[in-house]
Amino acid sequence: MSGAEKGFVIDTNVIIGAFFYNSTHPQLKQKRGILDKCRLVLSLSRGKKIAVPRVAIVEVISVAKRLSGDQKLAVRLGNAVENSFEVVREEELYSTAKGIAAIESPSGFDTYFLALAIEKGYSLITRDRPMCAHAHRLDVDCLLIDESISEDDIRKFMEV
Repeated sequence: MSGAEKGFVIDTNVIIGAFFYNSTHPQLKQKRGILDKCRLVLSLSRGKKIAVPRVAIVEVISVAKRLSGDQKLAVRLGNAVENSFEVVREEELYSTAKGIAAIESPSGFDTYFLALAIEKGYSLITRDRPMCAHAHRLDVDCLLIDESISEDDIRKFMEV
């Protein structure tokens, strides 16, 4: 994207990882290095074009409640996502999502993240290896946040 500012679709698992980077929850405790990278992604996203499908808000609230047991915290995190990023309604993505579902058959939620990346021409950032594989097959630039990715790789991808 020469000359144009790069935009990003950030998957819910990266957002949750950033919010719960210091969690003692058994599902997250052993992934501290990856969660620190998620936190870096959110930090670097300030001032950048970031979009999520509206379903991401619901997913953040649901997962945050499951991990924390705190309904008020979960709703606050969902509101933070809603107020921090461009939120795109699923109706706007339906046609593209339907085509992706027929071609790639990812999960329903993943389909909307992929459709949004395609519609906006944005890059996708996720911790989900299969979702990143779908993205690559759909010619969507994707950064997989895992053990092998370095902080420098993240900065380069996000052009910081």
